[in-house]
Amino acid sequence: IMNHHVEKKEHNSQLASYRSPKTEFRQSPIEGQGRFAKERIHKGEIIAIRGGHIINGEQLRQYAEIINHAEHQIADDFYLAPLFEHEFENVMCFINHSC
Repeated sequence: IMNHHVEKKEHNSQLASYRSPKTEFRQSPIEGQGRFAKERIHKGEIIAIRGGHIINGEQLRQYAEIINHAEHQIADDFYLAPLFEHEFENVMCFINHSC
């Protein structure tokens, strides 16, 4: 858990979410962008695991411009989120909340 100040400089982070190779990212016919099956996905199969820095609510507000609503709440006052612009696309899962 990040209890220290995060320096706001670019670094060579490999931070990313897992996205099943059985899925692909493309434009949604409903709205925006989404993740779609390319192959049959079996019941219980993992299609995505969200990655990100573990941050608290204060850090969420501090980095709101970079995070750009890409956070995922994991507990009371704790979130997974990108903290650098180059991490944004790698942590996004583009899945519907009902998945």
